[in-house]
Amino acid sequence: MIERLNKKQVRILKGLARYKFLTYSQIIRLGIFNHRSNLSNSMSHLRDCKRPLVRKIPHRIGSESKHYLTKFGMEVLSQLRPEEYDESNIQYLKKVLYTDTQDQLHRTSIIDIQIELDFACFDNQISLLLCERYFDTVGNRRKDNNLISKTAIQFDKGASINADLTFLIQTSAQKELYLLELENGNDSGKGLEKCIKHGKAILAGTANKKYKHDSGYRTLWVFEKESTCLNTRRKVQESSFFDNLTEFFLFKSMEQIETDFLGGWLNASGQERKLYYI
Repeated sequence: MIERLNKKQVRILKGLARYKFLTYSQIIRLGIFNHRSNLSNSMSHLRDCKRPLVRKIPHRIGSESKHYLTKFGMEVLSQLRPEEYDESNIQYLKKVLYTDTQDQLHRTSIIDIQIELDFACFDNQISLLLCERYFDTVGNRRKDNNLISKTAIQFDKGASINADLTFLIQTSAQKELYLLELENGNDSGKGLEKCIKHGKAILAGTANKKYKHDSGYRTLWVFEKESTCLNTRRKVQESSFFDNLTEFFLFKSMEQIETDFLGGWLNASGQERKLYYI
């Protein structure tokens, strides 16, 4: 099997090892293929063999199917690239998924954002030191009943919130920490509630302690709909709770993420900001 894999098929395995789940659109965005027909042929070779390296999650109407590495796929990739990979740094599934999750569209969008973050870091020669998603977990549900999201932080006594994406970058000047939330739909009130929770976490310094980050960090708010972004930002601006926290909250639409990840963010007052300044 290893000898029969071509370079593009190995790149598919590497993409899945990093992102865990990928759609055809995401694989094309990564530049592995330009056309779905060629991609489909290569994916079939990985998926339909006697010992599949890749499996497809049955998808719902209106959404793309997602693919993931099997344990055998993990073993093959670690043999092909032993200098880069072992089981500890490969995202794969030990079990077969027969149904997709209810938040599958949200997960797919978070991976879209992660891909754009990777491109931005590569293009600007920024080191990405840490990147965790809300569906990345630690602990064990069955044995110890202590399974939690890797991004969980406490915002109040006994209460925690899971950022959708947490990442740490190294610029030429310093390390920068960001907690990102993706908001779908029209409910700006829900967005405001989450902003307040993150504001409490900022004041408590729980993310700083967790990630051993001594300086301030920013929360990033990405919205599926521009109108919800504007309404949420307006509510944050009008709330006295955020009077001294304006610069800790930056807003942008999902469409803008795909054109300029690092620039064009707006604070609660509508002033344009970059993610970091040198």
